[in-house]
Amino acid sequence: MAKETLKVSWFPERLPEQQIIEDKIKRIIENSYQQYWYVNIETPAVERNEVLTSKSSSEVSKQIYGLYWLAQWANDLKDCSLHFDLTVPLARYIIDNEESLHFPFKRYQIQKVWRWERQQKWRFKEFYQCDVDVIDKDTNICYDVEVIKVLYSTLKDIFKYLWIEKDIIVQMNNRKLFDSIFNYFDFDQWKRQDILRLFDDYRKIDREDFYKILEEIVWNKANELISLFDFKLNDELNIENEEISKAIEEIKFVHDELKDSWVNIIFDPFIARWLDYYSGTIFEMFIKDSEKFGSICGWWRFDNLVKYIREKTWNDWNEYWWVWGSIGLSRLLNRLGDENMITKIEPLSDVIIFNLKDSARKYREEIATILRENWIRVDLYQKDEKINKQFAYADKKRIPLGIFAGGKEEKNCEVLLRDLSTKEIITTKIQELSEIIKQKIA
Repeated sequence: MAKETLKVSWFPERLPEQQIIEDKIKRIIENSYQQYWYVNIETPAVERNEVLTSKSSSEVSKQIYGLYWLAQWANDLKDCSLHFDLTVPLARYIIDNEESLHFPFKRYQIQKVWRWERQQKWRFKEFYQCDVDVIDKDTNICYDVEVIKVLYSTLKDIFKYLWIEKDIIVQMNNRKLFDSIFNYFDFDQWKRQDILRLFDDYRKIDREDFYKILEEIVWNKANELISLFDFKLNDELNIENEEISKAIEEIKFVHDELKDSWVNIIFDPFIARWLDYYSGTIFEMFIKDSEKFGSICGWWRFDNLVKYIREKTWNDWNEYWWVWGSIGLSRLLNRLGDENMITKIEPLSDVIIFNLKDSARKYREEIATILRENWIRVDLYQKDEKINKQFAYADKKRIPLGIFAGGKEEKNCEVLLRDLSTKEIITTKIQELSEIIKQKIA
């Protein structure tokens, strides 16, 4: 009996018909990012530990996969690890290349990352991250609007391709609103962190538990704190605190600009990010009327993240801000699949050339070459088997079209093209075959 193979659910792998869908979605994401003139970069899978842990050493050190020599004793640990996201490597990339880059630097990156996540459903230790960023030396809130538009249109294109007829909703907030309200109450650093973590978990816990925990953090100020978040963006602002008013004005600008661009967006005071380098607009995207599904995309603005890396080596430097967004492709696809929301079926080839008793291999190869030169995926059946077996093979691979090219067809430079679903057969010259197939598969 063969040994059981290693198949671990938190390191996802896909069947060919699933993989072809993932690959097409990666191309949709790439094309969408490029339409807004974002350029592609790749960074190594391995970074120095001091870079990866530059901002939150205690948190990050629990997540990274360290690299060892083959012996794997404690003293064999190398000073490098697999990257756990693409953001910290990007900060290092900017430092290394800032004299050569053109700012604002608009970048996208689609790569695997490795993270020691707590084991749970849809939380993978290896997954694709599809990032888009704008980095510059001074701030411009219009890029907040642009990046959200990029991600929103990209997700709509993905849903259209997958035949998912559901709306996407953007729920946004701004860290400046939290910071200004915290300043208004003069909360210390620990209260701020506790409140942000609690708001971050708002959708994961019971509402009564939420208010109970909030009261434990801020005592008798819980109701007043919540009331400051309870406003409508279209209302006149009756807040006398200038810092809070400025934060709300910034929220209104981003919200209204996106509304004018037909983005389905709402203000949500319970969207939060607890790490202290998030500084401005924050948002998450959800499937409308499917809140239990969870977030399908996240985005926020960073303060100068590169400074935490520079402090290791430099004393004088440029400061940078950036806006960032990401689609967690692996988690999104697996979640959609588990919820039976993916009904899209992709054939593993566009056309198959059957192997008939009176068909010459050279003629079949000639046909295949012509089609491949026209970017048509061709499966040339090589085995000398009964036609029923060849039909069964084509059916399993969901190939929509079949070609018969026997001695008679070769003599006339023709083929028989069969729709394997409707059984319709037409006769055509090989010079016209590519265009006919393109029309049919379209």
